[in-house]
Amino acid sequence: QSQFWVMMKNGLDYIMDPDQVTFTDNQEDVVRGVLDGSWDVGFVRTGVVEQTTDLETGELVDPELFKVVSPRIYIMDDGDLFPYLHSTPVVPEWPLFAKQDLDRIVAEEVSVALINFEYHTLVGRAIHECLDAANSTAEFNLCNSRPPRYFVEEARCDTTRELAELAYQAGLAGHHSGFRPARSHFELRTIVQDIGFVEQNENGDWQCPRESTL
Repeated sequence: QSQFWVMMKNGLDYIMDPDQVTFTDNQEDVVRGVLDGSWDVGFVRTGVVEQTTDLETGELVDPELFKVVSPRIYIMDDGDLFPYLHSTPVVPEWPLFAKQDLDRIVAEEVSVALINFEYHTLVGRAIHECLDAANSTAEFNLCNSRPPRYFVEEARCDTTRELAELAYQAGLAGHHSGFRPARSHFELRTIVQDIGFVEQNENGDWQCPRESTL
């Protein structure tokens, strides 16, 4: 949706101007299709290029093989550069919502757990790096026995080796490293409203267009 919005802002119509628009069920197929020439241009969400594997080699594809149209630079809240290739505004992704009737204590506990996830993951990653670098049984046993703050000096007091391992494996399985406190979705709402992906119905409510109305 953000890519379509950027096209519109640059005077292009994402329906009328391309010779053909193809939607796939797998965004990694879009990346591979650009590489093998099946597509001239591909739209994928943040991080997909960096996480796509070459089916022949089993290795991650080289992001340097792609030309990013109108690349952008974004500085995150902590001062670090946004690590992924992108050509659209950086807006909050994968928000986690709570129902209005959910107990506030439960919602707060879940939020804290998700934010702490990143800190536990850092310890888990450091432990695995230690194990991978071990050159002797003594070094291996050292990596397997030291407390979390041996690996990460700023580790949380409640981080255990077991919790660090659980968070690390969950991050690998889910392709994410952590969650951040909630940010405003106002900019994203403006984008999808501007391009027509949310519309106001006769009752004044905003909703995504339905297939039956297209």
